[in-house]
Amino acid sequence: MTALRQFVIGGHMAGVPEGVEHAARSDAATDDESALFSDVSEVLHGERTLWRATERIVSLAAPYVDEVCMGVPLTAGFDVEIVSRTVVRRAHDALSAVTATVESQARASARVHLRAMVEDLIFVKWLIRLDEAVATEYVRHRARMEALQAVKAQQDFLPTAYQQLNTAAPRLGFREASDALEQARNELADLCQQQGWGRRGPSVKKMAEVGDLLPEYEFFYHLSSKSVHANLHEMARMTWGNGRTGDISSNPFEGLHADLAVVYGTWVFDKILEVLSDRFDPVKTLISCEAYSVWLALILVGPAGQGRLPLLIHPEELRTR
Repeated sequence: MTALRQFVIGGHMAGVPEGVEHAARSDAATDDESALFSDVSEVLHGERTLWRATERIVSLAAPYVDEVCMGVPLTAGFDVEIVSRTVVRRAHDALSAVTATVESQARASARVHLRAMVEDLIFVKWLIRLDEAVATEYVRHRARMEALQAVKAQQDFLPTAYQQLNTAAPRLGFREASDALEQARNELADLCQQQGWGRRGPSVKKMAEVGDLLPEYEFFYHLSSKSVHANLHEMARMTWGNGRTGDISSNPFEGLHADLAVVYGTWVFDKILEVLSDRFDPVKTLISCEAYSVWLALILVGPAGQGRLPLLIHPEELRTR
């Protein structure tokens, strides 16, 4: 373990270890190491440490993500390679959205961004374990079906929406999608049945089992689902008062919601990068670099060492009537 990483873990838990600061600032330290140490020290001794550290992860990762996603060859068409690159971009976009949301008045909604990250992690790990030809056929059939689902949904809704607004509906430029959608569904179902997945294809849970991600599915899927569904626990925890009157607000738990989003968002982001590191050299370089390891340790190892990983539900909630 490097002196700097020791500093991060130890400093996050019990102050700066004696001698580490001198070592990091010694003549033997490179300019990059000294700059990183200074930045880490500033974050550790400032406010909202976890949020600031997650911002550093997002900023650090940006050029590596661009290297994976910009100037991509498209001659092979939509395939597993494109999907995998897309997952890298979506994960970075989502973590960036988390950092932006926790800084806003809507920080209690930051967990919403984790839902796509969790599903992408489970899906891409399952996908890249398939035979490449089967995987490519699957993503093409499924992409066509999902595009047609979008066409059908807007064909069903928009004419009614225009009518409700007392406006004539414009021509949307799409052919009627029902027959094409039914054909696409059947073609995908046939492929899934041929592979032994059943005509409906594998569920997210089944994909998680195949990808050895069942614990992540059980926890993170629940965590993110609570923020996007009509969840009565989430509604109940918004109401606080003195037993006679109270207020309904997201504010009482906004800090907890924000910490859940940045800590576990970073966790899932790192898992996605780990899964795809053998496919993309820039990703492997990123997760191997000192700065990434240090910020990751600050966000995950530091709170874990204190027994303070964010909770889905706080004991105080159970003491109320």
